[in-house]
Amino acid sequence: MQTSNTKVLMEQARKAAEAPQSLYRVFWLFVLAGFLGDLIETVFWLITRGQITNRSSLIVGPFSVVWGLGAVLLTLLIQPLADRGASTIFAAGTLFGGGFEYLCSWIQEKVFGVWFWYYGHLPFNLNARINLVFCFFWGFAAVVWIRSIYPLFCYFIEMRLRPRAKHLTVFVAVFMSLSILLSAAALGRMEQRHNGVPAVSQVSVWLDKNFPDTWLSQRYPSMHFPEYYGH
Repeated sequence: MQTSNTKVLMEQARKAAEAPQSLYRVFWLFVLAGFLGDLIETVFWLITRGQITNRSSLIVGPFSVVWGLGAVLLTLLIQPLADRGASTIFAAGTLFGGGFEYLCSWIQEKVFGVWFWYYGHLPFNLNARINLVFCFFWGFAAVVWIRSIYPLFCYFIEMRLRPRAKHLTVFVAVFMSLSILLSAAALGRMEQRHNGVPAVSQVSVWLDKNFPDTWLSQRYPSMHFPEYYGH
């Protein structure tokens, strides 16, 4: 009976995944994948290093922008390959993940002047921004995402959230927007302080008071300026 129910659920999930994309679905994929990514990284850090540490991209809320955005782009680019073999999805995911992670690392350095991850100490890395092992992880994640997680998320979004979560969607959208803006402002101001730019506005003064370097270093324990790595 349980096996039958599972088959019915997966069939409904598959049909939901085949429906045309909508802004509503893309938004919730971004949110759910970002939360799941933050959770996965936190557990991975705990297992490999024995530490519970923040892996969120944002000052407020457990959410990884890289994972959320990566899941959305992965879906839009690779979901059309869902009917192909797992090896094809794996290869596409590996290439996508490497390019996406490299681009994210480069943008973060150019915009905020910091590195949030560094692979220079690992073999088979490219400019310390990506590493072959983690590229393969993206490939594996692509297979699991396209074949299992994405259809289930689609089912949850379309069958559970959409009928009853209109106000929740608005709340989460506003909350996420404010958290992203606040985080970007705090990190941007941190780079200004690092470059010796004084606080000349009330906003800058407020950011300096509430989000000093010591606080941000604790919130983002993996974040470092390029010179930390000799760049």
